[in-house]
Amino acid sequence: MKNIIILLMMLSFALYSKNIASTPQAKAFAKFMHQKYHFKESYILYILSKAKFREDILNRYRGRQKVGNTDYSWSRYKNKILLAPDSIRLGREFMRRYHKYLSKAQKRYSISPEIITAFIRVESKFGKFGGEYRVIDALSTLGLFPNRKERFFRGELAKLFILSRREHLNIFKLKGSFAGAMGCVQQVPSIQLKYGIDFDGNGKKEPNSMADCIGSIAKFLHSHKWSDSRVTVTRARVKGNKFKSLKSSYRSSYPLSLLKRYGITPISKFRDKRAYFIRLRDGRAYDIYLGDRNYRVITLYNASKRYALTVALYAKALRGEYNR
Repeated sequence: MKNIIILLMMLSFALYSKNIASTPQAKAFAKFMHQKYHFKESYILYILSKAKFREDILNRYRGRQKVGNTDYSWSRYKNKILLAPDSIRLGREFMRRYHKYLSKAQKRYSISPEIITAFIRVESKFGKFGGEYRVIDALSTLGLFPNRKERFFRGELAKLFILSRREHLNIFKLKGSFAGAMGCVQQVPSIQLKYGIDFDGNGKKEPNSMADCIGSIAKFLHSHKWSDSRVTVTRARVKGNKFKSLKSSYRSSYPLSLLKRYGITPISKFRDKRAYFIRLRDGRAYDIYLGDRNYRVITLYNASKRYALTVALYAKALRGEYNR
């Protein structure tokens, strides 16, 4: 019986891969796009008929297991990859190369070049990665076939059509990640629509334009009340082992008085009365940091404490403020 079910699933996916547009989900989506956004149903179905079903992408969102951010341990990622001397050198070269646009962003949005550079380094290694898939393939697969985030991706598929129409972009040429995130700062269509900006003045808001990426990250941070006067993250010292019982996630915010009872204190002056508790294993020990409101802003871009700490530490390293 199990083999029969597997065979039926394989035949089903083979059928989908030939023509996504022929599925009931696609037809319902085309009708929705016509009714809400005034697209022609025939146009939506034509685009979907050219999209390729990607079972490899769909497999990432089946079941309950979360998609991993990286296959590397925190210790290796921190010391051998992101914060290695060569990585910092690339960041400083990037800042020299794009000084014009980084300075423009700083003047317009009051966002430092270092934090903008850190986002672009972490998201795409300055445009080197993040364009392995056609966005229409990824989002039509994830938005029209059952998976744990189907509703979210269907919304992003709708926004992809709106984005391509508004910005006169070729929907088939937009490249991104397996999750449909585009360009050098890996923005899904809804984020690109909201924060995309024509920063180089060529009349288009382009996901793969480095100037536009610089502007969009600065606009995002400014919109969420980023402040360069904050520390973002600071190391903490711990006493005893009680700190291990305290929950650490991107949402784990505690009064400093409570953290102190768990043996956790910042090593330098901390402005806020509350702090986000960040604990990541580094070999047999732990990296312990406290985050302020800036840290929370980073997690609004990517809901991960590891991601937010990585961005914050890279920016510090570019300023020469990070000590291993």
